[in-house]
Amino acid sequence: MKQLVFAALLVVAACGRAPDPTAGASTAAIAGAAAAPVAPDAPAMARTAAPTRTDLKGRMDCLRDHGGIVVIGHRGGPTRDYPPNALESLKRTFHAGTHGMEIDVARSSDGRLYLMHDDTLERSTTGSGTTDGLKWADIQKLQLKTGRKTTDFHPASLEAVLDWAVSAGALVELDRKSSVSIASVVDAVRRVHAENSVLMVTYTDAQAEAVHHADPGLFIAATIHSASQLDRLLSHGLPADRLVAWTGDERPDPELWKALRAKGVLSAFGTLGPRGKSLDSAYWSDGDGSEYTDLAAEGLAFVVTDLSDKVSRQLAPEMKQAESCGF
Repeated sequence: MKQLVFAALLVVAACGRAPDPTAGASTAAIAGAAAAPVAPDAPAMARTAAPTRTDLKGRMDCLRDHGGIVVIGHRGGPTRDYPPNALESLKRTFHAGTHGMEIDVARSSDGRLYLMHDDTLERSTTGSGTTDGLKWADIQKLQLKTGRKTTDFHPASLEAVLDWAVSAGALVELDRKSSVSIASVVDAVRRVHAENSVLMVTYTDAQAEAVHHADPGLFIAATIHSASQLDRLLSHGLPADRLVAWTGDERPDPELWKALRAKGVLSAFGTLGPRGKSLDSAYWSDGDGSEYTDLAAEGLAFVVTDLSDKVSRQLAPEMKQAESCGF
């Protein structure tokens, strides 16, 4: 399968600009699947009460024990009409059937945390300058942009997004930008009692340890590339049942996922990336997304994608199992 994937990437690159892989991505099918009742012959777990939305550990334990996969929309699942990291985009993605979103946290000059990916404002908004160069009162007046137009949507505060996630039952991955301290994000999560709605993204062992020391109850998406790296984190006091292993976005590693799961840790992997170069582009280059089904079958628990609508439709059965665990 991997040889076919890389061959597809070469073909796409050789043909110039790749077609937009989101074309024709209707969301009705997955929305209907999410609302469908569980069949009488479904696994026993699916017919019993799921862990509550206010018990993320119980939901993670259930996912570890009973399987299924959670799809996470990168940057909130933007489309041609919905910009990255907008609260309106998160709501659209959620109602389309994808209940997990990765979002980026920036900081205004007066200390307000808000959603923005870049270090500067020009590409994503009608503003200019650095993301931490304006006061929040000025930032919230800016209009957000997609790749094709300026919208009527405005930057959202992290607090407003967390409030929505708690009430909607969404899971949000918080990717902290360099201007934002770990302590400030943890404080924001605590203020709105969103501890059971977030994964804290970290890229180094030191960052993972800092999040754990700030709040031992939070779940951490820790960058883990080997079982020995996990062992090192565990030896420093991080509990396995509060970790999700981020295993990169270049090459699936089912053997690593299996080894980590044996130690009690679920794995996440990203198919996201630049159009024409990402695994998202490669997997859909033939119109067949069966590679995502393979990832689920190989033990992956979380897939982060730029094509959340299409991937959610492809993984509807596996997502249904995760929904039985409260996701």
